[in-house]
Amino acid sequence: MNTYDSFEKYLVRKGLVSEAVLEKARLEAKTVGEPLLDALARLGNVGAETLYRALADFCEMTYLSLNTKILPKELAQTVPARFATHYNFVPVQERNGVLIIAICDPLNHQLLDDIRLVLKRRIEPVVSSPDEIKQALKTLYGVGADTVEKILVENESAAPLVNLEKIQAGSDLGDEGIDASIIRFVNELLSEAIRWNATDVHIEPFENELRVRYRVDGILRAVPVPASIRNFQSAIVSRVKVMANLNIAEKRLPQDGKIRAKLGSEEFDLRVSILPTPYGETVNLRILNRASMFLTLEQLGFLPQDLAMLERFIRRPHGMILVTGPTGSGKTTTLYAALSKLNAIENKIVTIEDPIEYQLHGITQMQVMPQIGFDFSNALRSILRHDPDIILVGEIRDYETAEMAIRAGLTGHLVFSTLHTNDAAGAVTRLIDLGVEPFLVASTMIASIAQRLVRSVCEDCAEPFEPDKALLLEMGATDEEIRRATFRRGRGCEECRNTGFRGRTAIYEILPFTPEIKQLTIERAPSNVIKRKACELGMRTLRQSGWERICQGRTTFEEVLRITSDADLDM
Repeated sequence: MNTYDSFEKYLVRKGLVSEAVLEKARLEAKTVGEPLLDALARLGNVGAETLYRALADFCEMTYLSLNTKILPKELAQTVPARFATHYNFVPVQERNGVLIIAICDPLNHQLLDDIRLVLKRRIEPVVSSPDEIKQALKTLYGVGADTVEKILVENESAAPLVNLEKIQAGSDLGDEGIDASIIRFVNELLSEAIRWNATDVHIEPFENELRVRYRVDGILRAVPVPASIRNFQSAIVSRVKVMANLNIAEKRLPQDGKIRAKLGSEEFDLRVSILPTPYGETVNLRILNRASMFLTLEQLGFLPQDLAMLERFIRRPHGMILVTGPTGSGKTTTLYAALSKLNAIENKIVTIEDPIEYQLHGITQMQVMPQIGFDFSNALRSILRHDPDIILVGEIRDYETAEMAIRAGLTGHLVFSTLHTNDAAGAVTRLIDLGVEPFLVASTMIASIAQRLVRSVCEDCAEPFEPDKALLLEMGATDEEIRRATFRRGRGCEECRNTGFRGRTAIYEILPFTPEIKQLTIERAPSNVIKRKACELGMRTLRQSGWERICQGRTTFEEVLRITSDADLDM
């Protein structure tokens, strides 16, 4: 009987798994090509950590949770990344000349002998789970460190910068060895961003470093990458350009493109923007998940009364509905959800977008091209000749577009569009500032909707807590509301990367254009006066909408304060 068989019998004897589950896991592991313990964790009722702790006990070793271990960076300089990745171990500590390493397969004695031979030093193994080792390697060495190190080793006799210039200048990426490694590195970078649920990837060159950051739940986070990646900045940009069908020889002008990608069963659209800087080209990739865009109005997080009101508004035969908010606040998702609700055989729907983020079945979509004079206003003139019932204008940026959209709403069309304003009332003054007559705004507008995205409390580590009552009273909460509320916050865990937040939810401010609001619009009243009147008529502000989410335990007081302005307090 070999050691692995003995360990399997040990698991059954300990009552961690049954013979039936063990047999099923053996077949699954052989079919999929994964470790037996991973298959057991997926098929049985016991977690991976429990199984690997049992493995450590069987081997009479220590189990070490790397999630709670601060790994010394200086060890990464003594153990090459390509070795640690190849043999799947993490250097944890050096003690009395012995290197403590974390492994996940202590039954493989040949593996330990190979590590001793490669490192040429004494080692002492401890046991950790494969997922913890994988994450620890990325934290210690950086994303794609083994790939970058491999390039350096294979080309250490060459001049890296000269070779990289050749890579850029050629019709393809040049040297096949470097080409394949750079492709792998870029793929790893994008795959890791998708696993982080990032919305943006920033690749930014500076004088002595290449910085990579992911925007996760609206917050930028630094990504650990090896310092030597700075030498391959040009090749990385060239790879991104090739994927986006851009001109790899052009380095002086900004370029925009698009990449379609697939990870597992999910498809993603990556919007690419490249800008020249003194230290090379900087890259931004906006990650758009096709599945997350196709949400219904019911899934967006509207409160029941707000949802009922919005559904009444979008059923109007004509007029205009504006969604306002900063870039990345989910305006397009809300508009797509509204169009999906109206997408029926009896409705002709046409959109003008910059860019078209997703193809919507049954809806005619157009991409503006300002470089050839095809902008929003020109596209809107052409659309009106196609007898549309509903029109989506991606953004109102100037007087011509605003006037055309307003007139389309006056002449029997339902128009949706977006504006960059701080709140719903600001849309009125913004349109008037663009030059639209107040009486036209009052005659056309159905509603203005401001929205923001606040981070949601991580469900895996959420715990109840009591916030400072004085702050809650300052926010306008009553004693009764505080008593009824369910306050939660995230403790911080592996799933949320110790932030306490995972995912985002929307908060809304819906301003209906009632007769009173229309009268104030005609009188050119300032936005704070319009907002005060709307609140008197029952409108909930962004901060009040956020308070509802706080009471539900979906977000925190600090998060709502961070994302909303002080305008609510100044009315």
